[in-house]
Formats: sequence, structure tokens, C-alpha cells
Amino acid sequence: MKTVIDLSIPKSWQELPDKELRFVFRLLNGSYTLTQVKVRCLLRWSGLHVLRQEGALFVVRYKKQVFLISALQITEAITNMAWLGDFPSYPVRLSRIGFHRAVRADLQNVSFEDFLTLDNLYQGYLQTQKEDLLHDMALILYQARFIRLSKEEATCIFYWFTSVKRYFASLFTHFFGTAPSNGDDARLSYKQLQDNVNTQIRALTGGDITKEREVLQMDCWRALTELDAKAKDYDELKKATKS
Repeated sequence: MKTVIDLSIPKSWQELPDKELRFVFRLLNGSYTLTQVKVRCLLRWSGLHVLRQEGALFVVRYKKQVFLISALQITEAITNMAWLGDFPSYPVRLSRIGFHRAVRADLQNVSFEDFLTLDNLYQGYLQTQKEDLLHDMALILYQARFIRLSKEEATCIFYWFTSVKRYFASLFTHFFGTAPSNGDDARLSYKQLQDNVNTQIRALTGGDITKEREVLQMDCWRALTELDAKAKDYDELKKATKS
């Protein structure tokens, strides 16, 4: 008779507290396959303890009881953990690194200027893989003058901002729908990145340079909302001129 064990494990990135986020990012920095990462997370989060292997079966302890389970049962269990193989659909991050507390995961209350800086650093990292760029992002995201990052913390920064970009793309569809994909962004030159930033600022200031400081200090959500509305108007005008 097949053994049935009812396991309770997280169903998304959003359910993971800081301790477990660190655990996952530490595994992702190791020499593990994604399947091995999932199995290690399954064992940790479910409370299963592998005692030994007997042929094709594993002897495990769960809630003070001992069971025999097969590799197939383990494979079936990790099918519900596919989310570990993708970036979070809603931004997640470590709430603090050392004494430094993070800004909101969705970047609300972060200035448009800081968002533009973060985006430039992020695109730079995609191009060069230089971890000092993630460190510079962390200074903004954790509002710190100095910060020391471990490997898993640097990975957290990358996953956090990648998920922010994806989340924003789902909210501000007109604006980000006209922007290059991540793959295209990775090949942009520094001049192209700066031109993109300047175009966004001009769109919000209407070409009035005296408004630039005010625009840069805007909450990034407000700025992106305005840019999205302008992109929508432009799309509708373009469709109207074609009809």
C-alpha cells in the first residue's frame, strides 16, 4: 500500500520569512541543480528527516513516525514547488541586512530618481555581472551609507529588483509594454540607458527644465503612473492616425 504523508510547505515566495529566504538564496548560490534545491527545501520545510536509504526506497521520520517513501513520491511532492524555479511574481526581499532595514518591497515611497539609479545599476549588472553594482543597489534599497553583502544577500538584491521590474510591467502595461525586454536591456550601451532616462524625465517635465528636480523627487509609483498614462495616450493617438 502506498504511503500517504500530508505535507504542509510554502506555496510561493511570499510565504517565506527572512530565515527561509536566506536559506533558498544560499542554495541557489551553491553547486546544486534546481531539483536538488527543491528537495532540500522540501525536507527543511516539511519536517521530513531522511534516516537512510534501503534499495530504491528511503526511510524517513515524520512527526515521530517512520515511513518508507520512494524517489517517485519525492518527485511528486516537489512538483508543487515549481515557483522556486522562477522569480517572484510579487516582490520579496530580506527585511533587513545587518542593522539596515529595507524599503518597501514594491518600492512605494522610493523616489523616481532612486528608481532610475537602481534601474541603471541593474541593467549594468545584467551586462557585466559585476557584483559591486548589486552592492550599490543595496545602499539605496537598504538606505545605508555602508553595507556588506554576503553572496545570498547579493542574490536577494537581484531577485528583488527583477521581480519589481516584472511587477511594474504587469501594472504599467502601456509604459513598460513599449520598453525593451530584459534581454534587450542587457545589450544597451551606457549612452542608450542615459538617453532612456532623459526621455522619461522630459516626458514628465514637458521639457521644462525647472521642473526636473520636482520630478526626480516624485514617488516612483506616481511618476510611473504618469508615464504609463502618457504612453497610453500615445498608443491611442497612433492607432487613431492609422485608422
